[in-house]
Amino acid sequence: MSEEISVRNLLDKMQNGWDEFQAYLKTLTPEQMTVPTDAQGWTVKDHIAHLALWEDGIAALLTGQSRREQMGLDEAAWNSGDFDIQNAAMQRQHRDKPLDEVLAMFEAAHRRMVEAVQSLTDDDLKRPYAYYEGKPAADDSLDNAIIWSIVGNSYGHYEEHQPWIDAIARGARS
Repeated sequence: MSEEISVRNLLDKMQNGWDEFQAYLKTLTPEQMTVPTDAQGWTVKDHIAHLALWEDGIAALLTGQSRREQMGLDEAAWNSGDFDIQNAAMQRQHRDKPLDEVLAMFEAAHRRMVEAVQSLTDDDLKRPYAYYEGKPAADDSLDNAIIWSIVGNSYGHYEEHQPWIDAIARGARS
């Protein structure tokens, strides 16, 4: 983010990223979203659920709720600090949900994230992640600011997953 860190700029980037990702998803058929898998057994639908859960986790954190609970993770998976363990647990928990339910879950999570960001000030975006956990910040530099967790769990996360989703949708195995 080269321009000024502000709620308005962040919301604009979030909306643009959302719109672009939604337009991409509309190019996929329900079969492409639910049938082919990657080498780990994930479908496009699993990736969408994953994106929803991580986005919802940050929305919960920003509003003073438990990120772990919002993401549906047990203490062992959460405390592992291992994204692979956490992601596998979430995938198992949501893999049997119908596509329309996962898409609705994603939309609701995004809406909660937008609402959470709208409630922040520009200065809030620069606060360290630990501030939102109610903990003292070991590092309160801008590099550790909550804005990067918001970006990384919204439009930045969509950008990260889109090539993987595309490979699955096209029937490629990674």
